[in-house]
Amino acid sequence: MPSKTPLDYYKCRHGLNYTVFESRKNGVYAELTCFVPLHDNCEINLLKIKNETSEPKTLSVYGGVEFCLWNAQDDTTNFQRNYNTGEVEIATEKNYAAVYHKTEYRERRNHYAFFSLNDEISGFDTDRDTFLGKFNGFDSPAAVAETTSYNEKASGWAPVAFLRKDITLAAGEEKSLVYLLGYIENAEEEKWEKPGIINKKKALALIQKYASEKTAATELDELKTAWGKLLDKFAVKTPDEKFDRMVNIWNQYQCLITYRMSRSASYYESGIGRGMGFRDSCQDLLGFVHILPEKARERIIDIASIQLPDGSTWHQYQPLTKRGNADVGGGFNDDPLWLVACVYAYVCETGDFGILNESVPFNNDENDRATLMEHLKRSVDFTVTHKGPHGLPLIGRADWNDCLNLNCFSKTPGESFQTCSNFESGKAESVFIAGMFVKYGEEYARLCDMTNDKTEAARIRNEVEIMTKTAETFGWDGEWFVRAYDAFEKPVGSKTCDDGKIFIEPQGMCVMAGIGATDGKAQTALDSVKKYLDTKYGIVLLQPAYKEYRLNLGEVSSYPCGYKENAGIFCHNNPWVSCAEATLGNSERAFEIYRKICPAYLEDISEIHKTEPYVFSQMIAGKDAPDFGSAKNSWLTGTAAWTFVNASQYILGITPTLSGLVINPCLPAHINEFKLTRIYRGVKYEIYAKRGEKQSAGVYVDGKKCDGDLLPLVNAGETVKAEVIFK
Repeated sequence: MPSKTPLDYYKCRHGLNYTVFESRKNGVYAELTCFVPLHDNCEINLLKIKNETSEPKTLSVYGGVEFCLWNAQDDTTNFQRNYNTGEVEIATEKNYAAVYHKTEYRERRNHYAFFSLNDEISGFDTDRDTFLGKFNGFDSPAAVAETTSYNEKASGWAPVAFLRKDITLAAGEEKSLVYLLGYIENAEEEKWEKPGIINKKKALALIQKYASEKTAATELDELKTAWGKLLDKFAVKTPDEKFDRMVNIWNQYQCLITYRMSRSASYYESGIGRGMGFRDSCQDLLGFVHILPEKARERIIDIASIQLPDGSTWHQYQPLTKRGNADVGGGFNDDPLWLVACVYAYVCETGDFGILNESVPFNNDENDRATLMEHLKRSVDFTVTHKGPHGLPLIGRADWNDCLNLNCFSKTPGESFQTCSNFESGKAESVFIAGMFVKYGEEYARLCDMTNDKTEAARIRNEVEIMTKTAETFGWDGEWFVRAYDAFEKPVGSKTCDDGKIFIEPQGMCVMAGIGATDGKAQTALDSVKKYLDTKYGIVLLQPAYKEYRLNLGEVSSYPCGYKENAGIFCHNNPWVSCAEATLGNSERAFEIYRKICPAYLEDISEIHKTEPYVFSQMIAGKDAPDFGSAKNSWLTGTAAWTFVNASQYILGITPTLSGLVINPCLPAHINEFKLTRIYRGVKYEIYAKRGEKQSAGVYVDGKKCDGDLLPLVNAGETVKAEVIFK
């Protein structure tokens, strides 16, 4: 990135798992392509430099990296040790150069890293502070300013690898350089080449493999092809180019990135404390199950394995150990129901009913196992057996809104709102979880139907009916659904409150669940969302914003007005409202909500929005904030999965069910037709949909009208061509 020197030209573009930087200065053009190949543990940085003038140009090129010290937590805290452990080896050959980072390799580790260049170098640096010089940052290293290298070998402190290459380009000449950041593991008996010298055999093989630009370019092409195949499983063509771009490429791409990382690694959170969220991972699965069903199956087993025997669960787990995060613990009472949501989505997508019979441990205890179906039973029963004074589900430490801490009562600075429990009321309830129970309880009942457990299906449907009536009685506030009841049985998110009168979460979830659909409550709730919560940049989480800290509410009231959960536009739950509007057939409103937080439609306000123009963000500053419309926390957010569910299943209406693929579009007026390819259970469905007269509406296959909106299931490998006429 440009830092100190203004450039004549600069461009950065992000592709599917690769990034390209272009720049031009004084007639010299540079193009840097960065990517990780499919099958090797390395990052390739392919640099092309071209002299576009009529005179020779002499340049010094620096490529480098600062090495981590292997433990993300210890690396940023234990400096008294870490600044004494750094070790490197240096190789400078005629056809390549490499710096090998071997900190802690001689005692407890079987892995090292390396940074290399596929050419003879002019100099190197391996000590950060020497390379930078006093009081300098990476924007102005002393070595670069002096056009030199100090050729020092790091000993302790902060190891780096900076390789300098001096080149002279004739007029019009172009040169390519391949920088490689690699990771190597050796078996214990193969760690050493000779005493004190690491075994570099695997590293040298990688360096040799990528010794030429051609190999790097071939690997990039393979990467692009692989990603294209993944995204081809759902591809749509509509009159709305921005909608197509998001649905076909960037939304699905973000879903896959989010699946791989959940919230455990992020631009916005350092260290390793966060781990993989139970709730997060369950919801992320909704957005990628159609792309990688085998990985979705694996993730479901991992998630279910941290569930506790009573149906509750650890709130997070560490991706390396796959065990629950004891630092955060449990007590988030919406968590168990999300397991039902993701398992149901997986079975609908794949038809793999066998997963329900998989033996899965509780709390990773191999001596305490049950079928996955039993895990789901305990999930729903946890809600059944944990109700408060009104018959609504107890909220625990919090529900989806981690910042609504009704049993926290924290006055201590620095105390975690999510883990402290200073007031265990046993009374605080969540209307949002009530909506979840109605929706996902019914999905659990459908799974019971498919496994021929009619008794269990009837039992849980009875509980769903009870919860529906309870939500309609104690969860309704006249114009919208109440958010919760606090520890003193006082309503939260009610017209009786001075601030926080209405919250977004129960409006979307309860309507999606069908609560209030027959008596007008559902439409009234959504009308209230538009009246009280809607803004030009999206729907805020609550109104009015909390202007002071409320001990009985916790973290939600700790944020300044307009940020995060205190009346920010929390993008994750905007799709719930859009889905709810589509459920009621309100196509224009559903798309309006979709469009407001969709990056493709926000390019004209990039100076306001500020984050990447192709990925969804966690939060956008609300109307009460000074920087209204400014986004934060892009990439790793449940917004990605839910927005894809919204676009694919509710707006386009292509919905996987236990019985097959259902088509029921809910499209705005400017999208009168679409063509769509959908790979479903190994079958390729080619669908053409257009708006037509009511009397001709329906689904047609081979010119024959289907009974209802269910596409026929055929053998894997076959193609079904369907025409859909929608109103």
